[in-house]
Amino acid sequence: MSDFSSLMLILERGRQVRKRTHTLLTNGAVLNAFAVVFVCTGGAAATPERSFNGRWRIDTVSLKGNVPPTTFVVTGGNFKRDGNEAVKADGQLYRVSGSGYVDEQSISIENDHVIKEVDKVRAQLAYTVEYVVSSDGNTLTWHVASFTSPSGQAVTSETVMRRIGPPTKGAHLITGRWERVSVTVDSNNDWIIKLDGKRFSWRTDVGTGYNATIGGKSVKIDGDNSGARAQITRPRPDTIVETDLSAKGRRDAVLTLQLMPDKNTIRATAVTLQKKTSTTFYVRRIP
Repeated sequence: MSDFSSLMLILERGRQVRKRTHTLLTNGAVLNAFAVVFVCTGGAAATPERSFNGRWRIDTVSLKGNVPPTTFVVTGGNFKRDGNEAVKADGQLYRVSGSGYVDEQSISIENDHVIKEVDKVRAQLAYTVEYVVSSDGNTLTWHVASFTSPSGQAVTSETVMRRIGPPTKGAHLITGRWERVSVTVDSNNDWIIKLDGKRFSWRTDVGTGYNATIGGKSVKIDGDNSGARAQITRPRPDTIVETDLSAKGRRDAVLTLQLMPDKNTIRATAVTLQKKTSTTFYVRRIP
């Protein structure tokens, strides 16, 4: 899963995680989905490689967009999030279909305020999620841990949401519609970018990412358990385009990154092509 996919996964777990990019994002996914465009402002940079090379961190406070509210329904011993299939909330593993990032899921209702989720893919642990509703019932915090990186090291994120409307009588407190307030991810989600001629790489400290040839064939995204691939082009000296493709070759997402004049900030706009959502955020250079 690339970083764009991680962010989308983070954001999607905030709705569904399966980036990548999580997927941010993240719950990001953030972040978890991913295609990427880097666009520099001003005239063409004399040394675009120097401008992009380095370590970058998503400023999750800046996340804005038209991501729809997340809807939970927990009644009658079943757990349902958005349009996903309902899963029995008895702590047992059940087969689930959909994204390719998860094929088994268990849901445990700990009490009126806490629900725990465990996701697996091909019998391997993929994600754990703890949903915690505040004492007043109006704030929901997701604690997500992704174990899909090549190193197996956990990458964590936290998404805070605010309730829309009153609680549903007779249902678990999580039931209802929630809007995203903030997303926080750990440093294992930092981007490590290297651009050298036609060689472009995007990596994280836990090994997620790829090494690609600009204008070449799509390459496997290490750490993406759905089989997604990335294809890189460079239509002009100051622009790099990463397109993330599903295992079946479908174009899934596009991220446009605009390098600000200070060369230490990137303005990013992420668009998911299937769900037709758009999210804008900033990425800051880490000295």
